[in-house]
Amino acid sequence: MSDAIDLTQERRKYTPKADLDEVRRNYDYDMEKFLTYSSTRDINPDPAALTSYLVSAYHSLEKGLAMEVPKAGFGLRKIRPILAAIAELESSGKASVATRGARGCMRAYVQYHDDRGLPLPIEVETELRALVAGMGAADYPGGSITLNRKEIEEATLFDYDRFIQTRCSVRHFTGESVSPEDIKKAVQRAIKTPRTCNREMRRVYAAYDPELRNYLLSYHNGNRGFGHKLGAVLVVTVDLREFDMIGERNQGWIDGGLFAMSLVYALHAGHLGTCMLNWSEDYVRDQRLRDAFQIPDHEIIITFIGVGHLPESFEVAASPAPSADEVLSIIAVRPSGS
Repeated sequence: MSDAIDLTQERRKYTPKADLDEVRRNYDYDMEKFLTYSSTRDINPDPAALTSYLVSAYHSLEKGLAMEVPKAGFGLRKIRPILAAIAELESSGKASVATRGARGCMRAYVQYHDDRGLPLPIEVETELRALVAGMGAADYPGGSITLNRKEIEEATLFDYDRFIQTRCSVRHFTGESVSPEDIKKAVQRAIKTPRTCNREMRRVYAAYDPELRNYLLSYHNGNRGFGHKLGAVLVVTVDLREFDMIGERNQGWIDGGLFAMSLVYALHAGHLGTCMLNWSEDYVRDQRLRDAFQIPDHEIIITFIGVGHLPESFEVAASPAPSADEVLSIIAVRPSGS
């Protein structure tokens, strides 16, 4: 009979433990990035931060326009800052989808009031009407759009269970290259993923050239045995300049994770295999990657994604999952005094 194993010791070898000083160094590394590049401690003067502020501000009016019964003059305190941000970004050559979206939202705001015979807030009416008049008939996105239930029902007439059950982490690939056009299409689809206040902080870096792919993968330990057959490698990051309050200190990981999952589903819909290669690394390895590749310090690395063409038949991990009953429960109020 073999000797009983020391399970605690085996678990320690599997996931080496960090001492308190190492834990603090890693948290300090993340905290310093967040406080340096977000507008939490002070306003970041970078145009990217102002763009983020503009999107958040005008999106609050978009949400008002999408309410069942918006009130006349809603969002008044946001309007002048929106107009000022549009002017500053455009005058400095930083016009973008954010400034166009803000203009479209302002036009929709005016139109909403005019269509219903409601008065615009007198404090901003002159500025608003001047902005809208200057836009002429040019097409600007922003505001609200109308959907109907039939449209959604028709768009969802497919076997979703089969779609998600056939999405697995793949480690068998043909070795064929993946076209940049296919990656771009998947990224465009993934952009629809919800993000905080509609701010676009998600970024994707792609490596297609085999030599570049292999060099990038040499900084990651989770691709042995199949990485050399990938057709592309993606790195998903989030721009910390888009955040502005302490409550968002972990939001980048959330928004980036949501985006990464949508991207994997989009690649699956494009008949490509994927494998999430998590970037759960300490600050030393994180900095080592940044020293080798042009990933800005104001971005946090969420995950790698290996992408490739599928062979005719291949094995994947069974990965048994719990039932919904093991995950889902009714939230309860905590008894007072407990």
